[in-house]
Amino acid sequence: MASIEPVRYRRSIRKSANGTSHTVKVELPRRDWRWRVRYRDANGRSRERSFDRKYDAERFLETNGADLTRSEWIEPRLRRVVFDEWADEWWATTVKLRPTTRRGYRIMLDGHVFPWFGGRPQATIDYLDVERFIAAKLEEGLGPKKIRDLVSIVSLVMRLAVKAGARKDNPAAGHEIPVRRKRLQPGDVLDMEQAQRLVDHTRDPYKPAIWLLVLLGLRPAELCGLRVRSVDFARRRIAITETLTPVHAFGIHRYGLVEGPPKTDAGTRALPIPAWLSDDLAAMLAGRAARRGGPIGQHDWLFESVKGDQPLNRDAFRKHVLRPALIAAGLPQTYRTYDLRHAHASLLIDLGANVLDVSHRMGHSDPAVTLRVYGHLFDGRQEQLTEKLDELRRSTKPRSGEAVIDLDHRRGAR
Repeated sequence: MASIEPVRYRRSIRKSANGTSHTVKVELPRRDWRWRVRYRDANGRSRERSFDRKYDAERFLETNGADLTRSEWIEPRLRRVVFDEWADEWWATTVKLRPTTRRGYRIMLDGHVFPWFGGRPQATIDYLDVERFIAAKLEEGLGPKKIRDLVSIVSLVMRLAVKAGARKDNPAAGHEIPVRRKRLQPGDVLDMEQAQRLVDHTRDPYKPAIWLLVLLGLRPAELCGLRVRSVDFARRRIAITETLTPVHAFGIHRYGLVEGPPKTDAGTRALPIPAWLSDDLAAMLAGRAARRGGPIGQHDWLFESVKGDQPLNRDAFRKHVLRPALIAAGLPQTYRTYDLRHAHASLLIDLGANVLDVSHRMGHSDPAVTLRVYGHLFDGRQEQLTEKLDELRRSTKPRSGEAVIDLDHRRGAR
């Protein structure tokens, strides 16, 4: 609870007598007393403000009393802190994120968020300001997904200010930005015949890499992160435990390949491979050892760059391996490396795999993710299921000796 109380301030006076000096405290007259307001801030800390006049203290309580009573009053100093400073504070907390995610945040901050909100006290930014920001970005031609990401950044910055007790609400929360997801159709991905044709036109030694993408549904960064030790040739299994991602320069960070764990915890998985593919991988490594004139270590990368002695770069793989193979096979050049992962999911669904099976092989954190991305592909299974149910009905006949009751006949008899 906020309260007002008088404060009897005393003034110290130095006096000299008989060559010695001492200090005495003289109480000020009542008219020189001050008035102190005690309250608790948004974080529950005890604070106080002093006023020369009781009237000023009462006005302060009248204006801010409700917030003070609820311990929601915000110091004016915090209200004046500009958005940029809060954004910098938030940015410092993103070191735990993936480098590619941080790079994306940095580009959006510098290119869109700071030019609009930079230099403004965070307390002056409200819900309508964010709505104007959304409208302006739509007029610039940005897509809904990009705008949603921009608003998400503003929301993360404002949420930090809320948790720090600098404001009571998050003006970037609750905005509706519909994003129409492209529905993946069977014709948008390779079928098995097209995959075989693609492999046939892929340069050596990358044919097994294409099969791993199609048959295991690996993410491109997971393919690049495979090492020789990832393959268990005896059990014919591949363990996906690492990724290798190219991160382009941003801020003080230079371009480089960054190692890390899979995208989600579920992305760490072990999948079986056919015996012939295990043999192809072994032959690929034997050929490399012969060219190198020495053994291949368990820590070596499973696939190397086109120039050799360097790990495989997913961007370079698309440019120097996949795209030339698509052209040679007469397939659309618009197919991305990631589309081979989509092809894997489509093939599984065509084979009758359930959602949990697809989710596990794809390394999704939740089957709901699988349904959101590929759920409509399961619709094609409904006709097959209906046909199987009808076939079961036709194959099910009454056993000999059982009477079949004609309900319509009995109704007529009544």
